[in-house]
Amino acid sequence: MLAVVSWVLTASQPAIAATTWRDAMMVGNGAFAMSFGATFTATTLKFSLVPWGLTCLVGVLLTVSLRAAKPASPWALLWGLLAFVLPAGLCLGWARTHLSVWTAFVTLGIFALVVFLAVARRLSWWNLGEVFPGGEPWPWLVLTGRLVRVLSGITLGVSALALLAGVVCGWGDMTRIWVSLHPDWVGSVALTFGILAYLPTLLGWTASWLVGSGFTVGQNTVFSPGQVISGDLPPVPFLAWLPHTPVGWWPVAIPVIAGILGGLLMSRRHEVPLSDTMLSLALMLAILLGGGFVIISAVSGSLGPGRLIAVGPTPATLYAGVIAWGVPFGATLVLAHRRVAVAATRFSYKITGKNVDALPTTELNM
Repeated sequence: MLAVVSWVLTASQPAIAATTWRDAMMVGNGAFAMSFGATFTATTLKFSLVPWGLTCLVGVLLTVSLRAAKPASPWALLWGLLAFVLPAGLCLGWARTHLSVWTAFVTLGIFALVVFLAVARRLSWWNLGEVFPGGEPWPWLVLTGRLVRVLSGITLGVSALALLAGVVCGWGDMTRIWVSLHPDWVGSVALTFGILAYLPTLLGWTASWLVGSGFTVGQNTVFSPGQVISGDLPPVPFLAWLPHTPVGWWPVAIPVIAGILGGLLMSRRHEVPLSDTMLSLALMLAILLGGGFVIISAVSGSLGPGRLIAVGPTPATLYAGVIAWGVPFGATLVLAHRRVAVAATRFSYKITGKNVDALPTTELNM
């Protein structure tokens, strides 16, 4: 739609006077296909960095509309989803003439599943407890879900604050790039839309910067807290938010501290036995590894020709992220558990020669 509107407003200009409606529709459809992971490849050019902001916008609009419809059954919800998936699949099929779209079809399937779950969990007929013995999910499984949600929220919040700091520091450079491009009001709208479309990608890059491993924007470049090796970058406004100089390794302490505080918070809000807590943490770390791999792959890609063929987090980000975010969070959750606290108190009494039997007792769920 944006491509068509832009064409209508500027079609009288000589440079694009020969542009047809079909050309405009192909541009708009190509942008939609790329939001699901389609790749544009030419002789010397590859563009595969997904604008996840557009994907999230489509997902939010679809989820809100389906929730408002309140499907009475799973089949009704599936029919509602098909009303989006089938036209979207046709659009991807049309984009196949100039884009590589097989990954986009896979992403579309995952997208539909996520929307289905997001809508279904708020409806009265959805009850996952029925599939478990006793009619309720296992406590350790429920705790795993809570831990993943809390840690994801902490990571997202801290990364957003760090990105905001980068925006403030790079605002002047971004303004100079913007002015040098001489955009009219239509171009300004397009640039703003592009920045918003890549905000989720920038959040992923910021999270990789916080854990110390950093990210690259082109071959032989590194952006990390302790090292910045830059090069000639295209005049893209949001690239002005990238760090220009090293700041030292102190930002690596931010996710560690956030993980410890999150572990302390969760340790006071659950009554799951220690053995089940350990099982939940093991599953959480496995989810972090798998989810981290998916996210790192999602915010990586190509941004153009030549050295920009590879942009995104460095390979070490996956393990650095689990160590920086997950390990402090899990270790604090275990050490602050009631069972561990009681055992530590009894041990200290034995070391100091005090009477262990004089300790106040409480019933512990082993």
